[in-house]
Amino acid sequence: MLRRMGEPRRCWLRWHNYSDSVTSALEALRYDEDFLDVTVACEGRTVRAHKLVLSACSAYFRKVLKKWKHNRKKK
Repeated sequence: MLRRMGEPRRCWLRWHNYSDSVTSALEALRYDEDFLDVTVACEGRTVRAHKLVLSACSAYFRKVLKKWKHNRKKK
């Protein structure tokens, strides 16, 4: 296969059992404290969590976290 100078390369990636692999990887990362990036506090209790998971599972947290990020950029 010939390609012209400056033309982007194209490649295809095939990943068997992608869904299972991603699920397993996310499950392992879920308990890895190095990747916990937010603390949720309510009624005197706190829980460390992942912004990505909170945002994916809750429209409320997605909105709150976007607003928080936007406000931090202004400072």
